[in-house]
Amino acid sequence: MLSFEIPYPPTKAGKTAWNRRYGLNAYYAGKHYQQRKRDAEELHALAVACMKRARIRKTMVRGPVEVRFYWDDNLDCDNHAVIGKAVVDAMKGYLLPDDNRRWVRKVSHQFWEGQKIRVEVWPWEGART
Repeated sequence: MLSFEIPYPPTKAGKTAWNRRYGLNAYYAGKHYQQRKRDAEELHALAVACMKRARIRKTMVRGPVEVRFYWDDNLDCDNHAVIGKAVVDAMKGYLLPDDNRRWVRKVSHQFWEGQKIRVEVWPWEGART
């Protein structure tokens, strides 16, 4: 299992602005394409920097994976799709050969009390009962 953490902005106001900017509701409200592109570029750069800070080497996984996200903010759990997608996209070419169904078999979102975004990459073990 590989893991890394992405910090939220340090202030309550900063975290609120983060949630407004990257939450799925902003995209449903019709955020302009150029702003969406800037958001994605910034989230990609942040994710790569956090993988490097966690000393995760740039090396491709050998089999399919499950990506687990742990959130500690005021967004609804299903409102993290934009951030999650950008982080998985950032892993392409760093950890993942691609983000298609061959390599990413499951993505999950849940809450925790860690004051950061935690991302875990687990080998895919198939359906669990």
